[in-house]
Amino acid sequence: MRRRSRLGFSRRKLLQALGLGAAAGPIIPILNASGAEPLTPKRLVLIFQPDGAPALDYGNTVDWRPQGSETSFTLHQIHAPYEALKSKVVVPWGLTLSAGGAGEAHAYGMAGLWTGSTLNEPGAGADFDGGNGNRTGWGSGPSIDQVVAEAFGTDMPYQRAADDANPETRFRTVELGVKCQDPTSLNRMIYAGDNSPLHPEMTPKSAFDRLFAGVTSGGEEPPMQEPGAAQDLAEQRASVDSLKDDLVRIRGKVGKEDYLKLDKHLEGLLALERRLNTPPPGGGPALSCTVPESPANSNDFPTQIGQMMDIAVGALSCDVTRVMSIQLSYAFSHVTHTWLGHSSGHHDMSHDGTDRRSELQQIDAWYSEQVAYFLQQLDGISEGAGTLLDNTLVVVGRELGSTAHRMDRSPMVMAGGARGTLQTGRFLDFDGEEHAKLLVSIGQLMGLDINSFGNREPNSGPLSGLA
Repeated sequence: MRRRSRLGFSRRKLLQALGLGAAAGPIIPILNASGAEPLTPKRLVLIFQPDGAPALDYGNTVDWRPQGSETSFTLHQIHAPYEALKSKVVVPWGLTLSAGGAGEAHAYGMAGLWTGSTLNEPGAGADFDGGNGNRTGWGSGPSIDQVVAEAFGTDMPYQRAADDANPETRFRTVELGVKCQDPTSLNRMIYAGDNSPLHPEMTPKSAFDRLFAGVTSGGEEPPMQEPGAAQDLAEQRASVDSLKDDLVRIRGKVGKEDYLKLDKHLEGLLALERRLNTPPPGGGPALSCTVPESPANSNDFPTQIGQMMDIAVGALSCDVTRVMSIQLSYAFSHVTHTWLGHSSGHHDMSHDGTDRRSELQQIDAWYSEQVAYFLQQLDGISEGAGTLLDNTLVVVGRELGSTAHRMDRSPMVMAGGARGTLQTGRFLDFDGEEHAKLLVSIGQLMGLDINSFGNREPNSGPLSGLA
C-alpha cells in the first residue's frame, strides 16, 4: 500500500481542486509545510559527585556561596573550574536535600538526590548496610531523568512514546558510572520506580562498544534514521516538482486574479523546495555526530572519568540518547586522590578528627574540573543557532550538604540552556528551600507539566525565578 505523503496532500486531489476560479485554497497547507526544519533535540544529563561541602564538624562548613550579585559574581574555589563557562552556568545556592528514611545520611541522600523520595527499610531481596550497620532497602520512587525520558511531546527530549515502533534514538536513557561499586542503596542513584534501581555501565570500553556499534562521525546518515524517512523526503520533493509543473501550465489558462494567486503559490513552492533541499542550520545531530576513540582498558580513576565524559559527549552529539546520567564514585567514596598528593580515602579524610577542609576543597575542585571538561566539549559542538551545551540541561548534585552529614546548602550546579528555557549566567539564593523544587524545575524545563516530584515534599512547586 502506498503511504500518504507527510506533506498531507496528494497531487491528484490538488488537480481536482484546482478549478479555474478556485486556485488558491488547496495549496495553502503545502506552503505552510516546514520541510526540513526539525527542532534541535533537547537533552538532560544528571551528574553525581560524592560527599558534601567540606566541613570541620557539624557547625563549621566551608561557605561555598558565590560572592557578588545574581549576574555578576565570583565562584567559590570548589567551583572555580567553571569560570570559563560561567555565562552558561546557574548556581542554585542553599538548597536542602529532600531526602530521608532508612540508614544514615549518605544512604538516604543518595536515594533521594534525583528522586526526592524516601529510602525504604530493608525488605525481601534488598537489605544493605546504610552506614554503621543501619540497614536499608532500595529507594521508593523514580528519578527525574526516567520520568522525563518516559514522557513525550513537542517541548520534550522525545516527541514519540517510549514504546513507539520507530524510536528516535537507539537508547531512551543511558546510565554511565565510574567506580560505583556493587549494587547497594549507597551506590545507586537512578531509579525506574519503587525498589527499581538502574545500574550504570562502569567499563568505558563496554559502554563504547554498546553505544556506538554502527555509528560513524560526521555528516553521514544518523545512527537511528527513521525507517522510511528518506523515502518520505523523496516523495515530498517529487510532489513539489509535479506541482510546480502543474502551476506553470495552469497559469496560462486563468484570469488575472487567479493568475496572481497562482504566482504566490508558485513562490511558496519554490521556497518549500529550497527548504527540502537544504539541511537545517548547524546540521542537527547527524552532522554534529562525534564518535570518540575506542577507550583503552584502564583501572585509573581519572583516566576512566575522561573516557566516560568523551563517550557521553559522543552519545549526545550522535543522538544515541537524549537523557543520560553519569555517576562518579559513590556515597561513602573511598577513592584516594593520590594525584592530588593525598594518602587517605575521600570519606576517611572527612572524618579522621583533623581539619581536612583544604584537602577536601581540592577534591571538590578536581571533580569540578572533570565536569567542566565535559561542558567545554559540549559547548565546542555547533548545533543549530547555538551549541550542544545550549540545547542540553546538565545538573550536578551530591548526596550530602556537607561532609559532616548536614543536608542543607548542598553544592549543586546547573549548566546549559535546555534549548533556551534556562536563563544562565546567574547565582541564585535559595537558602533553606527544598531541593524537591529543583527536581520540579528540571521536569518543567524538560517540558513536563508537573508541580510536585517525589514523596518527601508534596506539591512543592518549582524554584521561583529559575527559568
